[in-house]
Amino acid sequence: MGRIAVTGIGSFLGSRLLRKLVELRGSQAVVAVDIATPPPALAVAHREVDLTEPASDQHLLDVFRQEGVETVLHLAFFTNPRRDSSYAHELESIGSLNLLAAAAAAGVRHVLMRSFTAVYGARGQNPNFLTEELPLSPNLGLSWVRDKLEAEQHAAAFARRYPEMKVTVLRFAPLFGPGVHTFYTVIFDHRVVPVLMGFDPLIQLLHPDDALAASLLALDQAPGGALNVVPSRPIPLVSALHLAQKIPVAVPHPLAQLSADLLWSTGLGDAPGGFVDYARYSFVADGEKARRALGFAARHSSRDALSAYLAYRYPRVSAGQPEVAV
Repeated sequence: MGRIAVTGIGSFLGSRLLRKLVELRGSQAVVAVDIATPPPALAVAHREVDLTEPASDQHLLDVFRQEGVETVLHLAFFTNPRRDSSYAHELESIGSLNLLAAAAAAGVRHVLMRSFTAVYGARGQNPNFLTEELPLSPNLGLSWVRDKLEAEQHAAAFARRYPEMKVTVLRFAPLFGPGVHTFYTVIFDHRVVPVLMGFDPLIQLLHPDDALAASLLALDQAPGGALNVVPSRPIPLVSALHLAQKIPVAVPHPLAQLSADLLWSTGLGDAPGGFVDYARYSFVADGEKARRALGFAARHSSRDALSAYLAYRYPRVSAGQPEVAV
C-alpha cells in the first residue's frame, strides 16, 4: 500500500490527523510534507516543501515519486484571516494548484483537501440548508474565503481532467472545541459580544472529534467530490452566547462593519468587516451527502461543541464558579 502525504501538519486539525494516522497505520505509512517539522516522537518521514515557492510543483512531484505516495491529505489552509493576504493567496490558491498538478503527474490515487462551509457565502437568500450542488458565492472581497474558493475550483478542474485521480473536498463547519483557537472562538472569549440588530442566525460548530472521524472515513473510502462535514444540529447565535454566559449587545449592521474594518486596519481586530455577514445571515450546510457517501453522522451537536470548548477554556465556570472577564 502506498504512503499518505500530509500537508498543513502545523494546523490544529493537521497535527491531530497526523498523530491519528501514525497510531492507526504506523509511522512508515505517513510522510509529512511541510515547512513545519513533525514531533520527533512520531518518527515519520519529513520532506520540507514550501508551497509558496515557484518551483514547489516540481519539488512535490519528486517527493511523491520518491516516497511512493498514493494519497495526499492537503490541509495547508489558514483558519484565521491574515493581513499578509499575498502570502495566504500563494499558499492556498497557487499552492493547491501546484500540489494537484504534482499529484496528477505522480499518479497519486486520491487527494483529500480541506475546505470550509464559509465558501457558500453568508447571504439573506441562502436556503435553510446548503447542499453541495448549490453554487459557491461568497463575498469575493474577503481574501480569506476567496483563496479557498479558488483552491476548490482548482480541485474541481483537476478532477474533471484526471478522472483516474479521485479528488475529495471536505467542507468543514467552523471547528469548535478543546484546543481550538480561531477568530470564531475569540468571539466567545469576550464578556460583552456585539451582535447585529434584528439578526440571530443559526450557526454550526463542529467538534474536532467529528472532523477527525469524517477525515479518516474519507481517506479510507475516497468518494471524490465535495462533501459537507457538519454537526448534528445548529444553534442560534444569541442562544449560544447566553449558554456561554456572554452579554450580547445589539448594534446596527453598518456600524459593526465599519468598526470591524477600523479595528482590522489598526491591527487590533480579529477579522475584517466582511465577516460581519457571517454573524448576520445563516450559512448552514446540509450533511446528508456525507451520510450517504461515507456513512458519517456527527456524534456532537453545535451545543455539545460549545460546551466542550467552554469546559476547556473556562473550567471554573463549568465547575459553577464565577467567570473572569476577558
